[in-house]
Amino acid sequence: MDRIKKLHIAMFPWLAYGHTMPFLEVSKFLAQNGHRISYISTPKNISRLPKLPPHLSSNITFVEFSLPQVDGLPPGVESTAEVPIENVPYLKNAYDKLQGPLTEFLKNSNVNWIIHDFEPYWLPGVAAPLGINLVLFCLFNATALAFLGPPSALLGEFRKRPEEFTVVPEWIDYPCNIALKHHEIVNHIKCMDDVSDFQRMGQLIQGSQFVTTRACFEFEPDEIKLLIKLYQKPVVPVGLLPPSLPSNEDKRDDKWEATKSWLDSKGEKSVFYIALGSEVNLSEESMRQLAFGIEKSNLPFIWAVRKRPMDEGLIDNIIPPGFEERVSNRGLVLRDWAPQLRILAHSSVGGFLTHCGWSSIIEALKFGRALIVFSGASADQGLNARLLHGRKVGIEIERNVMDGSFTSDLVAKTIRQVLVEPEGEAIRANAWAMKEIFDNEELSNNYLDGFTRFIEDIVEFSLPQVQDLPAEVESISELPIDQIPSLKKAYDNLPDPLTEFLKNSNVNWIIHDFAPYWLPRVATLLGINLIFFSTFNATSFVSMGPPSALLGDLQQRPEDFKAVPEDPLNYQHCMDDVSDSQRVGLLIEGCQVVTMRTCFEFELDEVKLLIKVFQKPAVPVGLLPPSLHWLDSKGEKSVFQIALGSEVNLSEDSMHQLAFGIEKSNLPYIWVVRKLPAGCFLSHGGWSSIIEALKFGRALIVFSGASADQGLNARLLHGRKVGLEIERNETDGSFTSDLVAETIRQVMMEPKGEAIRANAWAMREIFDNEELSNNCLDGFTWIIEEFAPSACHSQV
Repeated sequence: MDRIKKLHIAMFPWLAYGHTMPFLEVSKFLAQNGHRISYISTPKNISRLPKLPPHLSSNITFVEFSLPQVDGLPPGVESTAEVPIENVPYLKNAYDKLQGPLTEFLKNSNVNWIIHDFEPYWLPGVAAPLGINLVLFCLFNATALAFLGPPSALLGEFRKRPEEFTVVPEWIDYPCNIALKHHEIVNHIKCMDDVSDFQRMGQLIQGSQFVTTRACFEFEPDEIKLLIKLYQKPVVPVGLLPPSLPSNEDKRDDKWEATKSWLDSKGEKSVFYIALGSEVNLSEESMRQLAFGIEKSNLPFIWAVRKRPMDEGLIDNIIPPGFEERVSNRGLVLRDWAPQLRILAHSSVGGFLTHCGWSSIIEALKFGRALIVFSGASADQGLNARLLHGRKVGIEIERNVMDGSFTSDLVAKTIRQVLVEPEGEAIRANAWAMKEIFDNEELSNNYLDGFTRFIEDIVEFSLPQVQDLPAEVESISELPIDQIPSLKKAYDNLPDPLTEFLKNSNVNWIIHDFAPYWLPRVATLLGINLIFFSTFNATSFVSMGPPSALLGDLQQRPEDFKAVPEDPLNYQHCMDDVSDSQRVGLLIEGCQVVTMRTCFEFELDEVKLLIKVFQKPAVPVGLLPPSLHWLDSKGEKSVFQIALGSEVNLSEDSMHQLAFGIEKSNLPYIWVVRKLPAGCFLSHGGWSSIIEALKFGRALIVFSGASADQGLNARLLHGRKVGLEIERNETDGSFTSDLVAETIRQVMMEPKGEAIRANAWAMREIFDNEELSNNCLDGFTWIIEEFAPSACHSQV
């Protein structure tokens, strides 16, 4: 509530060094801003982290949970680097058992936010009852996340077979080559347990307040924009988090002096560095081919070779016998650990043979090193390989798409291409140019600032409890329609906390909804401008009339609304002592600008009339269309979809009539499934649902729902001939199953519905027009940025 108040933020990374370090970097930045950090992990993972700067140690507390033992996981193992890839599922099982101790910690910690990784799918169920917000922090880049798709794809029946991952998915709306190879997805599946990584991600995306990813618009603009559409929630890039060179006091750099002396003796950009990460376990034959390829390249190199985790422990002798002796005059092998960042920073290094872990890529491009691309152990590394090859900052070593095999000759050829051959000149130049993005400290800090502000600027007020409102209820979807007045009374108790927040916030504008009729009084005292953002369309507003009608003696009886055939008494059930008409009227009078979810292309006359009726600017914000295998078995436009929203509560008899009518239509259907490309849509008349349907050109079977605007929308759709309304009794709203079936068939397939289907399909030009939508948003933003309140009035 108070912008000055500092937050308590828990960090909960996955058990891998490539995850724990970026989480620590974000922790340090948040701590610099005065926030209290609880960094939660297991003892060994915490012990591997570098020492905190003294000025941050008081704001960051490391919270250690012992990792529970599970069958199949060797004692003492706490990270992916300590187990072969096929044993990673056991580590996930152990990680999932941290739910208990984490819950106990959170109950007594007053945590405001949890920034978590992609694994703890159970975390939303823990955080929600405790009133804690969640941020899914994906260590993958936006390209990998875009390939994985929306939550519906992650949780649904899509891509069950490996082959389905080897093509570019249909939801990617920009040119790219991003897809997995068969051996990459097969290897990735090996490290998933009973709850797949896709299911984990899908549930966490749905359960979080927003998603952040280690990415930036300067490198992945199309990908980040697509994620926002796919997730239908904020996606806030945290930047690339490029690491800083370690200080000279870092004790792990004891190898550096000898390595530096060796590098100093080599020519500029003549050396390539090889590191395959801690989780890549090549077969003996693959290791031989890689080593012989490195040898055949005849170029100087440094190879960081880590011990390979096996069931019986760590295996050291993984390099072919005799290799080191044969290349000793031009090669340096560093075992177990290497000062990677210092090596990449040295001027003698020109390229990097990498497994394509995103952290390693960032480190390489920070210093402009060209990449020899060899995808590693996980699916994201394969996607990164395509990304780097496509961006021409590296060349991928050719491998058999089915089993991942390769030859030493191809390894040698690719190394020389990237490092010395004329055909690699563009690769080297492009990689060097990437320093402007990947080594840009100001850019990195700007993203971290934006991420921090996003967390700080989400302001929460506890909803006051009032009589007849069940505890923990905070939205109309959790209530029957006749209890909504209690929710409005609770909402009307928010002026005091909102006022206290506004006094210290330097807010210029408040964009508000239709309910807070008391807001003009609060805003006027503080000199804050108001924009009434109505999620209704212009047609609904026109029907309501000017503020004088909304606040006066007009339309006080149900009979006065006789232009609206559905039962107006049903709508009155959800109004409290201050009617919705009064609320809207007071807010129109008290605001500087009115905006609504519409566009001139669809409601030109209605928007023009509103400007006259309201006597102030009425600025359309656009339609804000959302941005998708059972359906595959059905004919084109043969299926209709039914969705009645979260607030429509039909009587038992009405539900029976609707069900029997759907049955009698004898047509294939999907009931209560959102955002699927069906042939037509049986809609409750909610404006959001209508926009989603017409975005895809779906003809509408109109069944007006719980609120008055839905009835008005029903008339609008019927009048525009993009849908037919199911006939209902004007007094009590009753209907028959025969009328339901008749209307469905008419809209779906009968000749007299042909014009309806054609008109709905034509609506895609308006409702699926991204440029049109962006133009409306640009115009709305211009009004806010350029117009003072006095200027607004002068434009009427």
